[in-house]
Amino acid sequence: MNTEPEALDFNTLKKILDNSHDEIYVTNAKGIVIYVNNACEKHYGVKSSEIIGKKSREISEKKYWGPRVSPIAIDKKMSITLEQKTCTGKTLLTTATPIFDSNGNIEMIIENSRDVTESEGIKHELEKSTKLLMRYEKEVAVLREKETKIPDYVCKSSKMESLLTLVRRIAAVNSTVLLLGESGSGKSHMAKYIHNNSPNKNGPFITVNCASIPSELMEAEMFGYSKGAFTGANVKGNIGLIELANDGTLFLDEIAELSPRMQAKLLQVLHENQYFKVGGREIQQVNCRVIAATNRNLQAMISKGDFREDLYYRLNIFEIVLPPLRERKEEIIPLAQEILSKFNQKYKLDHELSDRCYDLFLKYPWPGNVRELENIIERLTVVTQAKVIDDFDLPQSFLTLIEHPNPFTPTAPNKPLSLEEALCDVEKNLILETYKTLGSSYEVAKFLDISQSKASRLIRKYVHTDE
Repeated sequence: MNTEPEALDFNTLKKILDNSHDEIYVTNAKGIVIYVNNACEKHYGVKSSEIIGKKSREISEKKYWGPRVSPIAIDKKMSITLEQKTCTGKTLLTTATPIFDSNGNIEMIIENSRDVTESEGIKHELEKSTKLLMRYEKEVAVLREKETKIPDYVCKSSKMESLLTLVRRIAAVNSTVLLLGESGSGKSHMAKYIHNNSPNKNGPFITVNCASIPSELMEAEMFGYSKGAFTGANVKGNIGLIELANDGTLFLDEIAELSPRMQAKLLQVLHENQYFKVGGREIQQVNCRVIAATNRNLQAMISKGDFREDLYYRLNIFEIVLPPLRERKEEIIPLAQEILSKFNQKYKLDHELSDRCYDLFLKYPWPGNVRELENIIERLTVVTQAKVIDDFDLPQSFLTLIEHPNPFTPTAPNKPLSLEEALCDVEKNLILETYKTLGSSYEVAKFLDISQSKASRLIRKYVHTDE
C-alpha cells in the first residue's frame, strides 16, 4: 500500500500562497519579480498582476514601500529583517532570504512581509503608558515624601528623650502600636515618626480619621466593596483604605470613635491579616502595620461597654503615652521658635517673639498642647503688624487662662475628678473659648485641627447646652 503523500499541483500551491495573510514576494537573480501573492493588494493598493514580470528597479521607482531589503540580503548573502513603510500607511516587518543554487550563486530572493501596523500602535500606546506610569510613580513618591516628611523632634526634656529612645526600638519591629495622649499632643506626628523609622518606611502611610467618616460609610471606605455590592457601586468595585496601606502603615486616628461593628471587623483584620470587601466573597490578604491613636480613656470605655476589650489588647501590643506640653516646659521655647520660623517662611515675614511672650508661654497651661501652640503662633504671625510680637498681642482668652489656671474646679471639692471627667472639662472649656472667639464650626475645626463634623458635634454638645 502506497503511503507517500500526494504531491501538490501548481494551482493548489498557488491558492495556498495567494490566501496567505503574509505577503510573499519573489525575485529571480536578474531582479525580475517572478511571484507575489494577493496580500500585496492590501499592502500597496495594487494587484499582483501589476507587479509580476516587472524589474525591481521599476517597482522601486513607484515607491510602493521603503526601504528595500533585498539588496542588503544579496550583499550580505544572508537573511535580513527590516521594518518598512508602505504607500498606504502600513508598517511591514519584512525578511528577505537569498536562495542559492548548487554552485553558490543566488537563484532567487524570497521576501516575507507581515503587517505590524496594529502592533506598532499597541507598541506606541504601551510606550506612552509606560512613560505615564513612570511619571505617576515619581509623583506618588513626591507626595508620599511630602505626606510623611516631618521636622525632627525638639527634644529638650528627659521625659521625651526616654520616650524617643523607646519609640525607635518599637519602630524597628513591625508590631501594632497604640498612641495615647491629650488632644494636640502630637500623636499624628509620632505615627509618622514611627513609620519613617520602620521597615515599611518606603511603603504608603494612610491616615484614617475614625471620627470624620460616618459609621454607615466606614466599612466600605475601610475595606472597599465589590461590584454590585449595593446600589450605585461602580462596575469594577472599589479598593479600601486598608488595601491602599498594604506594605506600609495604616494610621487609625481617634480609634475610640469606631462603631461596635467596625471594632469587631478591625479585630478580625488584626487577628488574621485578612478581610472581605463589602459584598465580596474572596478573602483579601493584608500586610500593613497598624498604629492607633486616641485621647480617650479606653479602660473607662471598656468598663462602660463602649470599646471591645479584646480589640484593646490587640492594639495595645506597644503602648506609647505622649506627655502633654505643660509637663515638658523645657521644650516650649525651642518649639515656639521653630514654629515661628516655619510660619515666617510660609508667609514671607520676619517676626520675633518678645521675652515677655516667652515668659507667658511658660506660665500658660497649654490645654491644646503643641497644636494650640502652633495655632496661636500662626495667628500672631498673620495679624501682628510690628516685627516683634509682644504680650499685648496675645488673645484675651490666653491671658485669662494664665490668671485662672484651674477653671474646672469641681463643685464637690472632696470628690476628685476622674481622668475622663477632667479631660471632658478641658475639652469643654477649649470649645467654649474657641467658639466664642471665632464664632463658626468651620473656624473652630480649622483652629483645633479637627474635622468640621466633630467640631459641630462638640459645639452642639457644649455650647448650645450652655445657652
